Amino acid sequence: MKGKYQMSLFIKIFFFGSIIPLVLFVVNPAFSLSAFEIMSKVDARYTGESAVSTTRMILIDKKDRKRTREIEMFSKDYADVDKSISFFKSPGDVKGTAYMSFNWETPSKEDDSWLYLPALQKVNRIASSDRSGSFMGSDFTYTDIDGFELNDYNYELKKESDLVEGKDCWVIELTPKNKKVIDKTGYLKSLQWIRKDIFIPVKGRILVKKGKKIKLFSAKDITKINGIWTAKTLQMITTKNKKLVHKSVFQLKSIKYNIDIGDGIFSTEVMQSGL
Repeated sequence: MKGKYQMSLFIKIFFFGSIIPLVLFVVNPAFSLSAFEIMSKVDARYTGESAVSTTRMILIDKKDRKRTREIEMFSKDYADVDKSISFFKSPGDVKGTAYMSFNWETPSKEDDSWLYLPALQKVNRIASSDRSGSFMGSDFTYTDIDGFELNDYNYELKKESDLVEGKDCWVIELTPKNKKVIDKTGYLKSLQWIRKDIFIPVKGRILVKKGKKIKLFSAKDITKINGIWTAKTLQMITTKNKKLVHKSVFQLKSIKYNIDIGDGIFSTEVMQSGL
């Protein structure tokens, strides 16, 4: 599964599958990669044919009050589209909520996404103008979830080497090419720390368009599961004037890669009826 670059390590099963080919791209010390070449390697990583995972989402406010959601996620790769769907299992106030997205391989084709809220008994399509909004009260946006087009950004290598938890990283600045991209993502620019050994974003600093806020991203507990590099913990912190506004943590509880998933699960009918 290859496709558009997923901000904040966000692959088709949302937060937790980052798969690098077993034959890794080896950097020749005799030459340096450009920022675009590095991000192209991140974008081109193989992400499997399908995946099923269970995830805990923890929402934490500035007073350290916590809310927890349990989510089951499914994803599958097709020739022209990557499909994913997630179901909120608990607690009761969000149980039955479902989110589905179709990420089309053709850059000119707008991705599709839908949200089902049991209280409204209705499936709503997420409009392009709403994709910068919060995903289910978290610090991640719909764009973070669905990813963005590599060619929508200019890239600059800000630092050739910087350590993150002992791992050597490139530091790359991403700047949207036009106002349309800014409006869609809600972000003015960002810095991404890319691990050199596995081409995974492990840290980010994102300048938000509204409210003079800055988001801080991190991917931790990265380990191989069946030969697949997997981030077990992802975190996004929203700050303003260097003070915490809100924080979201995603914790991987279980995951299975490349298993059989029926095509019928990716439908608005299943969103409403549940599993």
